[in-house]
Amino acid sequence: MIIRFPWTSDRIAAIAAGIGAIAFLWWFFFGGRSRRPGTRATAAPAGEGDSVTIRIEGGYDPDTVIARRGVPLTIVFDRRESSPCSDEIVMPEFGIRQSLLANGRTNVRILPARTGEFPFACGMNMLHGKIQVVEP
Repeated sequence: MIIRFPWTSDRIAAIAAGIGAIAFLWWFFFGGRSRRPGTRATAAPAGEGDSVTIRIEGGYDPDTVIARRGVPLTIVFDRRESSPCSDEIVMPEFGIRQSLLANGRTNVRILPARTGEFPFACGMNMLHGKIQVVEP
């Protein structure tokens, strides 16, 4: 018994729309953001350690920061939104859970004591980033 599938224009359009939706979702969630190289923290003026600015606008940009072990690091969170998801930063390795100003800048100072990769996230654990600590 052979079942024939009639290829009508509405079925072809539905299949094409489904494939397009799947491709968009794959690109949106997995499309290259995790493959970007990290941003190296730069030396702050007057020898106060290193500093890096992370823009928050639907996610962290950059989402990877490269820091030097034993060198104080100031992370400036430049939050350009008022979404409740991004109103807090959590860095478990450094014992930090700090509120961030809506449409403002908040400084967070840490001292990376050992090498490795240390994740950070928003208070709702929906936005993610990491600090990669390397030897100086």
